[in-house]
Amino acid sequence: MGTRSAVSVKPSLAQLSAVFFRIGNFTFGGGSATTAALQREIVERRRWYDTLQFGLCYALARVTPGTNLFAFSTASGWLLLGWRGALAALLVASVPCCVLVALVTVGFDSWSRNRFFQAAIAGALAASVGALLASFWLLVRPYLDRPHLFQTLVIVAASIALSLLAGWPPLAVLLLAGVVGFFWKGPAQ
Repeated sequence: MGTRSAVSVKPSLAQLSAVFFRIGNFTFGGGSATTAALQREIVERRRWYDTLQFGLCYALARVTPGTNLFAFSTASGWLLLGWRGALAALLVASVPCCVLVALVTVGFDSWSRNRFFQAAIAGALAASVGALLASFWLLVRPYLDRPHLFQTLVIVAASIALSLLAGWPPLAVLLLAGVVGFFWKGPAQ
């Protein structure tokens, strides 16, 4: 597969457009998941180009500014069918999902004034806070035993204070809590 001989005939513009439309608009998980799906389809299944050419498109997409997936689609389309392929791959991988986002945004904007929709959003927000608190409880509960109670309460209280009052970013709070927990030796077990 990594050799030039493993590559078959170039796709038609319609075939290229169909693949980039389907994978670019219906793969969930972000650019990395979509690029992996495109690799599976273009290199392994259809053999439109080899792994070296895929690596070239991937590397070029990573060093260009902007959205890597769109850069990857453009580079792949160019490699396969020149400027027509580049334009087609970019447009079919980006325009439909951008239109969908615009429609959802307009819909959300118009529905956000509806009191039933506001109640539904408030309910979803309450449920997500509840799920977050349940996760918090599952993580903290094992450390609320007698020997570790003080240490756990201090770290939790300091974490909340640093997040809410001092405005520290979550990653910094987690790192500091991990360092403090590592060096602050609780009672011997």
